[in-house]
Formats: sequence, structure tokens, C-alpha cells
Amino acid sequence: MSDQRGVLREGFHRFWRYQRVLWFIFFISLAFGHFSASPAIHKLDGITDHSLASQRISEMFDYGTFSALASNPEVKLFEAGGVSGGFSFVFFAGMLFLTGGILEAYRADRKLTTREFFEACGSYFWRFVRLLLLMLILVIPLAIIFGSVLSQAGKLMLDVVQEKNGFWLSLVDIIFIGFLMMCLRLWFDIAQVRAVVEEEYGMWSNAGRAFKLIFRNFRSLFWIYLRISVVGWFVFGIGVWIWTKMPPARFWSTFIVLEIVILAGFAVRLWQRSSEMVWYQRRFLIPAIVAPAPISVPPAPDPLLTIAPAVPPAPQT
Repeated sequence: MSDQRGVLREGFHRFWRYQRVLWFIFFISLAFGHFSASPAIHKLDGITDHSLASQRISEMFDYGTFSALASNPEVKLFEAGGVSGGFSFVFFAGMLFLTGGILEAYRADRKLTTREFFEACGSYFWRFVRLLLLMLILVIPLAIIFGSVLSQAGKLMLDVVQEKNGFWLSLVDIIFIGFLMMCLRLWFDIAQVRAVVEEEYGMWSNAGRAFKLIFRNFRSLFWIYLRISVVGWFVFGIGVWIWTKMPPARFWSTFIVLEIVILAGFAVRLWQRSSEMVWYQRRFLIPAIVAPAPISVPPAPDPLLTIAPAVPPAPQT
């Protein structure tokens, strides 16, 4: 672990020097969140304008009232889910597009111009799409296994005799699948880093090399990834705790707290990416220091043994 000293600190410095990416992503997510929520808001406006339900939803989140509205056939609240899902997909695709420029900025360790940044985004976009497809091939079976185990755990929890077994089964399933998903995400993070640093074009072979690299250095890499993740989980927990303790009628205070949590989540993710770049560059790009070969210097002549040349006599007239 001695070669990993300062990786998190240097990664944070690179992330902070290029923090305008964080604010750019945050304001994009804020705008997309507004547009994706607008259809549901318009549907609720016509139903709850002059009813007690509007007060119970606007001043506090009453789950019973919300569930009754969602199940009301006149409201059809989830008909707007397609619009919200569409905005979520566009935001995800935009983040995948921006990843190439972000990693290039962290690799160069300087502020890129707008042209350089978006050139890097376009250069690596389709490579990252191919990596995403490979990742989905592995994620989909894990999701199916996760869902089937949770379903079985739910059936056990409905049984009075085996409800504790169902709880422990669901807990083990969540922890195990969560660990595998973190490892999978770390694997493809390093594959993206290699694609940027090494200018890899074959993404399948690049993913194979990244897997070997992860397998040989799993302890140091996962320790870097986990420590930053713990910071994100801690901030998330503090934010949720503050949200539960706030008066329900203070809408703007609640909104600001939750947006700070979202901003911290983006910051933690960018810190992870910059630290991964620092780790890779330190491990594979810094050349070894080789001592220069000694230069042979001929010995200086002894002045006592040097014979002065004879001076010819001056001519006589």
C-alpha cells in the first residue's frame, strides 16, 4: 500500500481543479429533473387544487394520500412515467458522452479548452458505448438472480415460521449482489481509463486487459474505491437524517438539503474517477529512475612532471 500514498489526495486535487464539470452536470440534472417531473405535476394540479390532498402532499409527504392518488383511475399518475424515463435515458446518455472529456481532463491534469473537452467526448463516446454493451451482458444475469432471490426471500417473510430466514436471505442477497456490482463497476471504470490513457480501440480486448489488471491489484484498487464510496454513503445518511428532522412545511429547505445530497453524490463519483486515473498513471506510466552510466574522464597531467618546451634563442644582429 506504500505506492498508493496520496492517490486520494491527488485525485481530489485534480477533481477540484476541474470542478466546473461538477457544476455543469449538476445543473443539467436539475433541469432534467424539472422537465421529467412536470407531467406528473400537471396531472396532480387538476385533481388536488382545491382538496385536502394538496395540503398533505405539498406540506409533507403522506404516503397514504400519495398511494390513494396513484391508484385513482381518474388521475393515471404513472402514465407520465414514459416521459420521465425518457429524460432519465437522455441524461444517462449525456453522462456517458461527457465521460471521455472528463477522463481526458484528469489525464492531462489541466483545464481543457471547450473545444478540447468536447473533442475528447466525441472521440471516446462509441468506445464507451461498446464497453457499456459488454457490461450489460454481465449485469442482466446478475439482476435476474438478484430479483429471483429477493422474490424467494419475500415469500419466506410472509411465512410466520420462516420470516427471519427470509429477512437474512434478502440481506445477504443485497450485500453480495452489491459487492459484485461494485467490482463490476470498478472493472469497467479501469477499462475506460485504459481506453483514454493507452488510446485503446478494441474494447473487448481492453476489457480483458482491465480484468487482469483488476485481478492482480484488486486490494489496492478496491480500497481506493471503497473509501470514497464510504464518504458518499456518510453524506447521504446525514442528508436523509436532516431531511427527516426538518419541519414538513418548509419546502425550500427540504429541496436545498436534497439537492446538496445529489451534488455530493456527483462529487464523490468524479473523485473516484480522478483517483482511478491517478492510480493508473502512477502504477504504469511513471518510468523507473535509472542511474546514469559513469563517464570516463582522463586524468589531469601532473604539473611537476610536465616538461616545458624549449624556447629558441632570439636572433642576434
